[in-house]
Amino acid sequence: MADVYTVLFVLLGMLLSLPALLVGINLLFPNVTKRVHTRLKETPGKSFGLGLPLTAVILFWTLSTIEANAGIIKASGFIMAGFGMALGTIGAAGMARLLGERITPIAKETSAITNFLRGAVVYELSCLFPLVGWFVFAPFVGITVLGAAVFSILRWRPKVAVSEQISVVGNL
Repeated sequence: MADVYTVLFVLLGMLLSLPALLVGINLLFPNVTKRVHTRLKETPGKSFGLGLPLTAVILFWTLSTIEANAGIIKASGFIMAGFGMALGTIGAAGMARLLGERITPIAKETSAITNFLRGAVVYELSCLFPLVGWFVFAPFVGITVLGAAVFSILRWRPKVAVSEQISVVGNL
C-alpha cells in the first residue's frame, strides 16, 4: 500500500509543479516565451511543420543511441532527450501564455500572472484527458510547441502581413 501512496504523491507533486515551472520559465525568459507565443498565435502550421521533422530526429536519435554499449553514444542519447525536453518546456510556456491571453476576456478581472497560471493548468489538464488528450492533443500540440520554440530561439519571427504593413505606413 505504501508503494501506491508513493506513486500517487509523486504524480500529484508533478501535476502541481508543472504550472509553476511554466510560470518560472515565463518570468525568467519573457522575451523567448513572447516569441513562442507570437509564433503559436500567428503561424501554428509553420511551427508544426518545423516541429514534425525535429521531433522525428530527436526521437530517432534518442531511441537509437540509448541502448548502445559505448558510454559516449549512450550519453549523446540522453543529452538529445534532455535537449528535446528543454525545447518542449520552453514551447509549453509559450502555449500557456497564449492560453492565458485567450482566457483573459472570459475570466474575472485578474492579473496577467493569474491568467497565465490558468492557461498552464488548462494546457496540463487537457493533455491528461484520457485517450484524446494522450494520443491526439498532447502529440499534436507537443510537436507544434517544439517547432515554435526552435523558431523563437533562432529569432525567426513571422512575416508581417501586407495589410498590417499598409496600416503601419498609413499611420506614419
